[in-house]
Amino acid sequence: MSASYEWTEWHLTPDGWIRGSEKTDFDRTIVDPPGQRVLTVRFIDENSGYSAHQSHREEWRSSDEAAVQAFLERFGPAPAAL
Repeated sequence: MSASYEWTEWHLTPDGWIRGSEKTDFDRTIVDPPGQRVLTVRFIDENSGYSAHQSHREEWRSSDEAAVQAFLERFGPAPAAL
């Protein structure tokens, strides 16, 4: 069985989480980040024949920490889905 490394970026904005760029085993879609984002998180799904691992990795954070915290309280953590 071959290894799989897929990911989706999620951008936290005043309107909630917005799906961004993503990579699957067979395709890659690049989307420019929205202008009003305060946080970008990448959901990663790694899978091999022997193990599977899912994680979130912060890719970018605004210097406006108050906005980041306010939107996280309002909309919750980044989605865990591809």
